[in-house]
Amino acid sequence: MNYRFENFINSASANKQAFESSIEGVRSSLDSMVSSNTAHAVPSPAKTGWLKGSLSYPWVIVCSLVPSLKDMF
Repeated sequence: MNYRFENFINSASANKQAFESSIEGVRSSLDSMVSSNTAHAVPSPAKTGWLKGSLSYPWVIVCSLVPSLKDMF
């Protein structure tokens, strides 16, 4: 067999073994995280105190009220 071809095969085998060992490390890390009993709290989204939806932004209310107040006076 050609020396370069043997090097190619040996390099591919070494890379495959390194990949499989890294996959096993990731798998064991994920298994340990999933099996842990601690529950991580997800932070709730910030509340503005305004109405829900598109009216939750103060500038929407200001832009809709200012022209109507301007027309009134």
